Amino acid sequence: MEDPLIEKQKNEASKLTRRRQAASDTSRDIVKRREEFFYKLALINGGALTFSITLLGSIATKSPHGKWVLLAAWLLLLLSLATSLSRNLTHQHYQMADALADMAQSEIAYTDVDHEIVNTRAVMYSDSAGPFDKQREVAINRSNREKWKRTYEDQHKKAERHWHLVVASEWISCTAIVLGFGFLVAFAIRNL
Repeated sequence: MEDPLIEKQKNEASKLTRRRQAASDTSRDIVKRREEFFYKLALINGGALTFSITLLGSIATKSPHGKWVLLAAWLLLLLSLATSLSRNLTHQHYQMADALADMAQSEIAYTDVDHEIVNTRAVMYSDSAGPFDKQREVAINRSNREKWKRTYEDQHKKAERHWHLVVASEWISCTAIVLGFGFLVAFAIRNL
């Protein structure tokens, strides 16, 4: 039967490896989704601009009524575009910070198990013939734990902050695009 503490260390090492892989996969996924998002956003905004320019061109011979409605529509569509871009970028920052916070949490758990092993077991270096220096290893573990704890706290705060920005950007963007298209339709109806 294997030592429970060694089993715990293996489990924490396995979890740490998964979290490290998740952080790497998240980074690659962000790049892929960012490209897709910009493509779709360009299509939507191109369509809105084409629609409004076509609309303006079709009534150019007449004196258009309610130019302020068209101006309001364009301003709202531009606001939607800006907040959509902001939301996309902020969400990527949120995802990365969240993945790094998870990884730091696993690093802390792994360091705690390693610290427990160093304090309760006779350990031999696998890469050195020299004697095991318990005090040195304990000091290294404490230092590493403090570094990872600070990293976790920083990344967790970043993730929370970015998440609030994502939600606000989504609301502003969705509201602005609906109102912008509404103003475009109102302008079209008024001038047809």
